[in-house]
Amino acid sequence: MNKIVHKWISSTSDSAVPPLAVVGGKDLDGSPIYVGRAFHEGSNFPAKVVPSKNCAYISWGGREIRKTDYEILVGENYRFIKPSLNSIPLNSVRTGNSADGEPLYIGRGIWEGNETVGKIHPPNTCLFIPFDGEEEKLETYEVLIREPTHVWVPGTIEQVPPNAVVAGEEKGHTIYVGRAHHEGETLPAKIIPDTGSVYVSRDGKDIYKTEFEYLVGEGYTWVYGVHSGENIPMGAVATGHTLDGQKVYVGRGYHHGSQTPGKVHPGVYRLFIPYGGKEVKLKEYEVLAKR
Repeated sequence: MNKIVHKWISSTSDSAVPPLAVVGGKDLDGSPIYVGRAFHEGSNFPAKVVPSKNCAYISWGGREIRKTDYEILVGENYRFIKPSLNSIPLNSVRTGNSADGEPLYIGRGIWEGNETVGKIHPPNTCLFIPFDGEEEKLETYEVLIREPTHVWVPGTIEQVPPNAVVAGEEKGHTIYVGRAHHEGETLPAKIIPDTGSVYVSRDGKDIYKTEFEYLVGEGYTWVYGVHSGENIPMGAVATGHTLDGQKVYVGRGYHHGSQTPGKVHPGVYRLFIPYGGKEVKLKEYEVLAKR
């Protein structure tokens, strides 16, 4: 498995917030809290960086400790997820080790209306946060992960790029996973080179597209879609965002003998596919993920 490399920018109380700094939550006054890390007693601890207070905070030894020298995590494809059975996902963000050599991970939780960053220190199945001078312990929390990056290649019907990801088939014709822009959104597309067809679904219709991209690469798998709880699996492939900022993920399902790709929205336990001039809603589906 390839090691995921994270980028940390050295900062001080006088530094501006760097571009692409990862947001971890909001302070009581609504100002953003960023994900950071800071050294203390020989270890690199997760830190909540609060620019409005010109410092960062870590939790250690039952106390909240103020730091003026720290690092800020920058980059894309980060998100917080609820841990499954209090386990640490493989692609969780680690800041370093404790004095005992145990790994330290980044989490966040809500305390007195404040969504704040803290540390997850296995084998403890909880989150420790710095707050109002104290180290608070939360049993309900999220873990910061970095989702895999994906390669999208502009393509044509006449030439399918090497390693294009296959979604299924329709009447013996191979369907590839793609994406296309439509009215400000980037939506999953079904690409059928044999018939010259590229469609997305939106507002109850299937929509033909002439400009599109193929998803290429290896290591992809289809995961059965769940119908309660968190319906987006770890490593799920997103094509982009809706106009309201919500991510759109790639799924596939069977309809009239066709195994067709479409779109899945977080919290909506259905797959929407373009088929026969309409946007068809399916209850049974799979979600594309990279593991």
